[in-house]
Parts: sequence; structure tokens; C-alpha cells
Amino acid sequence: MNYKKIHIGSLIEKRVKELKISTNRICTFFKCSKEEVQNIYLSENISVDNLLKWSKLLEYDFFRVYS
Repeated sequence: MNYKKIHIGSLIEKRVKELKISTNRICTFFKCSKEEVQNIYLSENISVDNLLKWSKLLEYDFFRVYS
């Protein structure tokens, strides 16, 4: 992994696939559409608030990627 350029969306997508979490569950958790979830997967960065929510949902500390 290139730690100088972290693509957080792809890391989130990878973890979702590992846990086999449905998009419907994610949409319910975030109160968003499937398109918005796909946009997160394409994002190189997201807000700290959303990263914390993803960390809780996926039971993974995404903040440690940056440290």
C-alpha cells in the first residue's frame, strides 16, 4: 500500500466485501442512497464524521491507516 496516497473509499469497499455487508444495510445505517454509497467507494477522502461511522459499522479503525 502506498501510504503517501491513501484512497480511503477503496479501503472501505474492500472491508465491506470482506464482511459481506449488503448495500441495503449500509444505506439504512447512513440514511443514504445506493449511489451515494458508490460515490464513497470512489472517494479518495471523506469527512472525519463519516470515517468514524464507517469505522463503527465495519468494526475497523480506519484512522490507524493514517497514523
